[in-house]
Amino acid sequence: MKITVKKVKTADIEIIQSELLKFIRHKIDNLAHCNDYQNYCNDIIVIDTLQSMFFLFRAKIESKKQESSLILSPTQAVILLFCAQWQREERTEVQRIAMQKVSDVLHEKLVNI
Repeated sequence: MKITVKKVKTADIEIIQSELLKFIRHKIDNLAHCNDYQNYCNDIIVIDTLQSMFFLFRAKIESKKQESSLILSPTQAVILLFCAQWQREERTEVQRIAMQKVSDVLHEKLVNI
């Protein structure tokens, strides 16, 4: 099963990739303070998945297309949704809008599986 997000602008993919990297750093920082084994293992899975997605987005950005489709596994879609819904105070308005768009699309697609 795959989840496809169609016609994502390259500029939005760049924002998503940047936010994804910040989310990875946030999760890595939390690992040192995690006392719950299950949460620790879940964070490792999230970090690993996000790192593979980082390179997927990089390939889309380097393709020089104006728009691309993002084809994600359900696991990738859920983890990207977590990233998109993460409340990071330092996000600019443009970043907030891009992440809200991806959050809305992913939420709709995941609810309709």
